[in-house]
Amino acid sequence: MITSDFLRATLLAFLAGQCSSISLQTSNRLTRHIGPTSIPCVIHQTWKTHKLSLDQGDNVQTWKSKNPECEHKLWDDAEVERLVQKKSPDVIWPIWDGLRPVERADVFRYLVLWDQGGYYADLDVKCDTPIEQFPVPKNVSMILAYESGSRLTEPDRQKNKFPRVEQFQNWFMASSQGNPILHRALDIIREKFIWKVQKTVDLTGPGTLSDAVHEFLATTSIEQGIPEEISRRTSYLKSFTFPSENLYESGNQTVWLMAAGRVGAQLRVGDDPVAHLLQHSYAATWKPPGGVQP
Repeated sequence: MITSDFLRATLLAFLAGQCSSISLQTSNRLTRHIGPTSIPCVIHQTWKTHKLSLDQGDNVQTWKSKNPECEHKLWDDAEVERLVQKKSPDVIWPIWDGLRPVERADVFRYLVLWDQGGYYADLDVKCDTPIEQFPVPKNVSMILAYESGSRLTEPDRQKNKFPRVEQFQNWFMASSQGNPILHRALDIIREKFIWKVQKTVDLTGPGTLSDAVHEFLATTSIEQGIPEEISRRTSYLKSFTFPSENLYESGNQTVWLMAAGRVGAQLRVGDDPVAHLLQHSYAATWKPPGGVQP
């Protein structure tokens, strides 16, 4: 005879088994790794609060739907502040009160990728191609992209308001945990703050990121580090010192440089890859009324 206690025990055992099965499947889905092996499958984004505009929400959804295997983290201002206070108490936290909101957002992307690794994208960036299909070697520890299709002349740099003639954008990037390039970017921000650099793009933005990256690239090849830079300054060569769609290695770091066209940059050239991976809408939510860049 089957008692009520037996039925109850059987039901509980069944439910426990179902719960274990569901948890295991969920865990497997979240831990299935895509993209380069050393870069965690986590997408980091940030905004003032967890309440997004319709456009921002639509853009975020492209990252989630195209990359269901990846964890997605949206950080608000309070969470970013706690991260900085905990992870950079000596370098960034002492200058935190002196940084504008957009500068804090710049700092966040470098710090969170250095601390946790993963992918970062601004909220005005749409993901068109799943990370799993990015044309990137599996052994890279960092993914970056140029912001122009070729080295700019000094007049062109000034015309486009770029801080560097060979500039890397910072609306999208990816990195393994503990990347020294990102740590160097944070150190440079601290140094520039002390030097009284005030222009955002140079203090925390693409200027600083480009400085840190070029320091690394110069160590990958003595021939490309200084002599080629001399030739570009004296002969005004428009080609990049370190061509895009290539892998650069130094120590245990491997950096893949994407062409500007891959990430939706505006200053493309004819030989940029046709297949773009992202769309960048240049919302410029950080600019004050009138669009003047601080």
